[in-house]
Amino acid sequence: MVLGTGTGASGGFAVSGSGITRVSDTLSAVFLLALVVLLAAPPTARAGEIADQAARAENLMERGYPAPALTAFDQAAAAVWSASPLQLRTAQFVESVSGYAEYTPRPDEPYQPGDTLTVYLEPFGFGFMPTSNGFRSTIVADIRIRTPGGLVLAAADDFVRLEWLGRNRRREVHAAIKMPLPDLKPGAYVLDLTLRDQGSKKQAKTALPFSVIE
Repeated sequence: MVLGTGTGASGGFAVSGSGITRVSDTLSAVFLLALVVLLAAPPTARAGEIADQAARAENLMERGYPAPALTAFDQAAAAVWSASPLQLRTAQFVESVSGYAEYTPRPDEPYQPGDTLTVYLEPFGFGFMPTSNGFRSTIVADIRIRTPGGLVLAAADDFVRLEWLGRNRRREVHAAIKMPLPDLKPGAYVLDLTLRDQGSKKQAKTALPFSVIE
């Protein structure tokens, strides 16, 4: 059962298919990201490039070489990104979206029949596919609406295709997925999203509870 199609657009998105597709002042962010990935990644990803480039960036900055330090910083960040699983910095129901990290969260209130769900996402760790003039990133989203007990009431694979294009590898991107509610009785429900990165074998899942009233 197809619930609907993604609609709308945000800065940096390319529209595709049925959906929509948008140095820190210190080096501490690199080491924080490195620590997170080193703790979560398999042993083969724990040593080497992430820690080496982060340490190199700090050393260069301390010695007064900001430009090479920035290059090392970028390489460390890229290594963190590559080693990370596909995950979501943010995934929540919103009222509106105007850009990356620019959205109005929806109050925790029930929906009414006929309302439209809008989900704001900030994916992290997806792949980059070379194009003739840059890079493309593509994520396909499957959706399910179910009861808290697990009974699936509606489902749509390949519901929306999210795509970002750029001359460089774009890491600060967002998406806003919209879907009209099917005919649901009053009660509690869960929206399940499965995101499948087309540039790698990575997947991410999230579950967003909501309720419907008369």
